[in-house]
Amino acid sequence: MLWLITGGIGCGKSEFAHELALTVGREGIRLSCPPFPEGRTRTKHRDVDNEPHFPWTYTDADETLANKLNAINMESNIFRADRRVIVMDSLSGWLRGLYEQIQEDTPEADNRIDRAWQEVLAAILSFEGKMIVITEEISAGLSMSLREQGYAYRLAAANRRLLEASTTLYRMTAGMATEVKGYRLKRGTLVDENIYTDR
Repeated sequence: MLWLITGGIGCGKSEFAHELALTVGREGIRLSCPPFPEGRTRTKHRDVDNEPHFPWTYTDADETLANKLNAINMESNIFRADRRVIVMDSLSGWLRGLYEQIQEDTPEADNRIDRAWQEVLAAILSFEGKMIVITEEISAGLSMSLREQGYAYRLAAANRRLLEASTTLYRMTAGMATEVKGYRLKRGTLVDENIYTDR
């Protein structure tokens, strides 16, 4: 089961993901990376001592992220997978970090970025347990470099794929969550969605 949380930078996505995790699981693994790779601190976490009923494990969402997700997926038994929720914070920050690692502006570098990116998306989409993915909505200015355009289009395409696979999409605005896709909402699609049937 996949929940998607999107919104702008600093709008409260991480805090909301934490609260959501407490309602859908009994233990959590938080895979975190900084929103920006250069000189920013990682997301601050709550004091785990305040939540003895909900144990957290924290680890970095680094270059081995796809392997970590696959390992968690493969090593989970059905009971554990139902109790545990994975929080990926954040997909957009991880992609920024990937661009920071691969600085060359060559077709081969672009292929390396794409391969690593597709591995992470495949690991998320094939995950069989509960997962909350935090990402950002892309906004573009008038003058973006080719690298910035590549980042924007990759993330936007990934957000669309994750939306189709997710149970619920929340959009955060100034600390308030709005349910955009969920059990109470329906889009005009040709197939049954959630609890509503097509007419």
